Amino acid sequence: MSNFLGNISLALKLKLGIVPSTLAYESKLKKIWEDVEFFREFSKGNLLKEYEELEKARHTSKEEQRNAKIRIKEITQSESWKKYEKLKKSSAFASYLKLETTFEDDFNGEKVDENKWLTKFFWGETLLGKGYSHSEEFHNYTEGENLEVKNSNLIIRTSEEESTSLSWNKKYGFLSRKSGFTSGIVNTGKSFRQQYGRFEAKISFKHTDGVYNAFWMVGNSASPHLNIFKVSQNLELGLINGPKENNQSKVSRLLLKEGSYIVGIDWNKKEIKWLLNGTVVKKTTTNLPDSPLYLVFSSGVYKNTSIKAKESNEFLIDWVRCFKTN
Repeated sequence: MSNFLGNISLALKLKLGIVPSTLAYESKLKKIWEDVEFFREFSKGNLLKEYEELEKARHTSKEEQRNAKIRIKEITQSESWKKYEKLKKSSAFASYLKLETTFEDDFNGEKVDENKWLTKFFWGETLLGKGYSHSEEFHNYTEGENLEVKNSNLIIRTSEEESTSLSWNKKYGFLSRKSGFTSGIVNTGKSFRQQYGRFEAKISFKHTDGVYNAFWMVGNSASPHLNIFKVSQNLELGLINGPKENNQSKVSRLLLKEGSYIVGIDWNKKEIKWLLNGTVVKKTTTNLPDSPLYLVFSSGVYKNTSIKAKESNEFLIDWVRCFKTN
């Protein structure tokens, strides 16, 4: 699908209300995972084991046969059995039952879990032991000062303040640079990478002119760059494979009706599907990443602007969950 058609498709899905509310989808997700836990526990439980033993048993007397039938009827008429049977027949539920959690963070601690997250670009940590930013952007990334864990949220703040830090310039390499803005970044470059699966996060944001908030994935090179959700003046979703191949859908942020969404992708060998509150809003089947990627959450300043001191941009990540299919 061309970018033009992709833009129209994404805009229509947002405008026509096809995407459910965040509250409704989160409630649905909670119910699904409760059902998954019930199903897995029931499958290992005594009631199912008793039923299977009664079905297999060879009863030598009529009394034994009668008692077995009575007990089987009691089991199959119980509410837990009916729930189990209903879930077993649901194809939609079966897709969740196949998922195995590979990474998660609910940010319930007092600070960023450094066993999971780097607070600088992966290559800054690997090559330099310190952070850097990009020269084409207007902010410097601090060494975690713009990150806070509060009320079970990771908060990335973008503020208007003077700072000096390293900046990567494509022509001259790493240079020291003064900037009037600071922001933050976290990634799982050292702790977690995965090819294929479901990757999902609940995020909240507000619009600040000139500032973007993004959830993306990348590997050992700059591309492929997989934008799961990037919002600034526009909403951007898509896959970038270098400067000449940009399969992104881009629509006005004004089409977003809420300031909080559950965003993600389903990625397999044949396609990547972008999800907004569980609804597929974009697909691609061409030039998919052929290696594991890691998670990145970041904010930044993409044009010269002004951020009032009391209104620093806050990008909140409530939770992150990643799965692979069994």
